[in-house]
Amino acid sequence: MSKRKTGKRLLTGAVAALVLLGATSYASPWWRLQQLREAVSERDAARVAGFVDFPALRENVKVQVMGRMGAGAPGQDGGGLLGNVGRALAGVVIDPLVDALVSPAGVTAMLEAGDVRIRRKPDDGMPPPSSSEEKVRYTLSYRSWDRVAIEREGGDGGAFILHRHGLWTWKLGGIEMPRT
Repeated sequence: MSKRKTGKRLLTGAVAALVLLGATSYASPWWRLQQLREAVSERDAARVAGFVDFPALRENVKVQVMGRMGAGAPGQDGGGLLGNVGRALAGVVIDPLVDALVSPAGVTAMLEAGDVRIRRKPDDGMPPPSSSEEKVRYTLSYRSWDRVAIEREGGDGGAFILHRHGLWTWKLGGIEMPRT
């Protein structure tokens, strides 16, 4: 075999490997979404927890809730002493609520509903939905190379934000609250 044919085959193989690497990296959030859906449908909170970056998610939720309350982020200037006291008091109330919500069971419930809003379910005595009921349909869109948004199809329940960890691994590390 000539050097020219060997070089051509080597180049073709390298290009094919790069294309395959790029395609699998691009498709990896869809694979993570499928894994999340399976864990949620099985109500396996421990498995769901493996797909979540809890410290990042808690911080993200706290910042958004504080912002919605007009309290701003901790350590933010403005409002003087009264503003700092207000932020501290808001943190005392919000921190335990967010910690309870951003738990394996809480995240599983949000993913099952397809909604990031905090809602109280009515106690109507009905059993939890079975796997035979229609599952929530999601759309997935890239926001940047290392962030994708998962949104409920046809609804404005906010978005779940996955963050890239390496080429193929994604973890739930944020949410975008709906603009209601």
